Amino acid sequence: MNLSRTILDGIVLSILFNAVVGLFFFVVPQAYAMMFPKSIKESAKPYVTRKELRVMHLVLYPLYLLMFLYMAVSAHLAGVSGFWNLFWTGYIEMTFVSISDFVLLDVLGRIYVKDKGLIKGVDKEHLGWEWSKWSKLAVPEHGIFWTFMFCPLTGLIVAGIAALL
Repeated sequence: MNLSRTILDGIVLSILFNAVVGLFFFVVPQAYAMMFPKSIKESAKPYVTRKELRVMHLVLYPLYLLMFLYMAVSAHLAGVSGFWNLFWTGYIEMTFVSISDFVLLDVLGRIYVKDKGLIKGVDKEHLGWEWSKWSKLAVPEHGIFWTFMFCPLTGLIVAGIAALL
């Protein structure tokens, strides 16, 4: 495994992921509200259209697929071979994305969105913006789901794609 390349790719993927998700948040903010804590979802739901949800899904799913392809091709070009080396390369790179998503979007982004009032139906004083409510969703998502489900799945996908190259 090429650790320096893996770290640099993780940083690049983190920047790409957060830039795309952040940019499209400003295009369809109501759709992204469906990923927020339950009380915010319920308050914003009347203002969310199917078209906005479709746009969000048409951004996120191809983004993940392109990230998987980038990881596999980059590892292949770096000369990484063997299942476990490819698996850990994908796992580590997606861990970078998870940590940056947590810090930039879930912690800092929450503060910005709350202050600017970008979500219709949810005001600045809404209880869903409190860190205690937010952390019940964000901490398990990144501490458990991403770490034990999504990052290993990414490692398997990257190893599988790289095996085909």
